[in-house]
Amino acid sequence: MRICIVARVLPVHGIGGMQDHTADLGRGLVAAGHEVEVITGRHPRGLREDEVDGVGRHHVQAPTGDFTSREWREGSYEAFWRIHAQRPFDVVHGEGSSGLELVRQGVHRTTPFVVMFHGNYLGLVKASLRRQLRTLHPRSVLREQRNLVTLTRRHFAKGNGWVFRECEAIVPSAQQVADTCRSHRLDPARVHVVPNGVDTALFRPLPRAETRAALGLPDGFLFVCAGRLSHEKGTHHALRALALAGVPDTSLLVVGDGAERSRLERLTSRLGLGERVVFLGAQPREKMPALLASADAFLFPTERDEAAPLVLPQAMACGLPVIASRRGGITEVIDRPGENGVLVPPGDVPALVEAAAKVHADEGLRTRLGAGALERVREAYTLERMVASTVAVYHVARSRAGASSSD
Repeated sequence: MRICIVARVLPVHGIGGMQDHTADLGRGLVAAGHEVEVITGRHPRGLREDEVDGVGRHHVQAPTGDFTSREWREGSYEAFWRIHAQRPFDVVHGEGSSGLELVRQGVHRTTPFVVMFHGNYLGLVKASLRRQLRTLHPRSVLREQRNLVTLTRRHFAKGNGWVFRECEAIVPSAQQVADTCRSHRLDPARVHVVPNGVDTALFRPLPRAETRAALGLPDGFLFVCAGRLSHEKGTHHALRALALAGVPDTSLLVVGDGAERSRLERLTSRLGLGERVVFLGAQPREKMPALLASADAFLFPTERDEAAPLVLPQAMACGLPVIASRRGGITEVIDRPGENGVLVPPGDVPALVEAAAKVHADEGLRTRLGAGALERVREAYTLERMVASTVAVYHVARSRAGASSSD
């Protein structure tokens, strides 16, 4: 099958779940015998085309941050037709709303089109409203409301809120189906649940002491947080929990970057955590398995309605015990709390402190949680399983397109 993936961001543009998902999917599809071409945003070194892991990549000279920008919409549409005219694609796969312009121009009426939604508008709105009601701090509420205005404008721009209704859609968790359908006016019968997959050949348990020493990380008990440093990701809760836990031999490794980094660094100083917190910034994808495997436990105190955060099964694939928020699709990944992870109410710092203290104090508990996490990934979140399920959706899209053309 010849497949076109339209994704405005890839790992070359920074870290993130959508970037990793696109790279993993492309590599997995090629390994399964398919031909894959990716249309993506501007390459940081100005390349127009390159190839990685057997995936051809075509870089549009457009910014990666906004799928509604004229440069991206026109550039992605033109790139598709240039490549498609040389040799037609069997199916088009849009990551998020990256393929907006293709659908606006009717590509889905001649070529089967599948769109992968990593989150949805209504879920983000609900999470923002919950944060506003909980904090009631004027500055925080104003920031949330400004973000909501930007989110709403972008969601409804250029018909994004309804143009995908004739496409097959994929969501990574069953929890996302209802709000994704409402957000994009989708037919539930055309929405398919395909959990994210992890390359378990890369993300796997490693000898902790040797791995940590090779990376030059602190001795003692080490928690790790990884992801974008935005307020909704809850890294500030992890810092407060570390300060309140009262365990001096414990450190926190923060992997990632974002708008909240300077605020989090100031909070670290105010809490008196000093050298107990290491901010590594954004790290190359190839370093993430070792960074995760070097830690004793993974913290994911997000307040966001996560669809199915990829970093969570990545950490679990490394055999880490996980403490995460009981929110959104996280509850599908950690489906047996106490056996393959620990869930706490989002934003509840005392509960986070209690869970972290238990994991810190009980080596047997860590061993059981880590083994359960690894088993859960191998059972439901492997790359091979994700690729096979995605290809099955492609066949549905092609069958439906064939039926429509014969009517």
